[in-house]
Amino acid sequence: MKISTNGRYILARFGYEKGFALLKEAGFDAVDVGLDEMTSMDSVLNQPGYEKKAQEIRAAADAAGIPINQTHAPFKYPLDIWEKSENLYPILNRTLEISGIFGAEVAVVHPYHHPVFLGHEDEMFEKNMEYYGKLIPVAASANVKIGVENMFQTDARRKYIIDDTCSRLYDFIRYVDTLNSPWAVACLDIGHVAVIQQKDEPWDFVRGLGHDRLKALHVHDNDYRNDQHKLPYEGIINWNEVTKALGEIDYQGYFTYETNGHLTAYGDEFIPTALKYMADLAKHLADKVERARIPYGK
Repeated sequence: MKISTNGRYILARFGYEKGFALLKEAGFDAVDVGLDEMTSMDSVLNQPGYEKKAQEIRAAADAAGIPINQTHAPFKYPLDIWEKSENLYPILNRTLEISGIFGAEVAVVHPYHHPVFLGHEDEMFEKNMEYYGKLIPVAASANVKIGVENMFQTDARRKYIIDDTCSRLYDFIRYVDTLNSPWAVACLDIGHVAVIQQKDEPWDFVRGLGHDRLKALHVHDNDYRNDQHKLPYEGIINWNEVTKALGEIDYQGYFTYETNGHLTAYGDEFIPTALKYMADLAKHLADKVERARIPYGK
């Protein structure tokens, strides 16, 4: 099983050439490139000649010998302004095109989810079928799959985490199955499952989504109360159960971290050591998946 990590912080801190090299040297097989900067129309990726810049980023990764397996589409708070912006679809369409230039297998695109979810589940479902429906032909043209991600909201008055789009297993399955496209797959955010007050655990989502739907991961840990994006074993998620479930469904995607906030505390000289620890930990968990693997259909 191959391992990957979101390169957002490292690439921003060290630049593409050195950043990709650091990630490769640490032992990662691939990198997830976040495209947050595209929320600004001033980004070079939103300007004429964006294809050349995307090709330069791809060339830097190729030179380091590390593929870009995954991207993350931009999003911006407040969501109600972002999701109603006239630039929303042009930016997301370009995100998918750039992801294709990168050679990414999956581009994770958050669902449309700024309105209050509870009590409006059917309205949100219909809106998201329209939303993803517009993006799927662009994804197909770019040869990149859209990763639909499970989300959460925060209660406006009580300030605790509540349900949102795809936060319940049956809802996540409904979204992917209704889209019914090889270009729309599930990206399971393991930490997001844990913070929702529900009986289902992250490994229940793995098994419920199964081999055919689950094609990408956001791997991080937390205390079951806050979306902390910690490394595995720094929170209380049971990683033995997570890796066992991934093996049982014969998961074929990458083991991709969505955590690197801790790196901000380290000086440049310690970053290679910190990245190697992250990679070694990911390899340990990937090995556990392999030991639990049951070939699909057996």
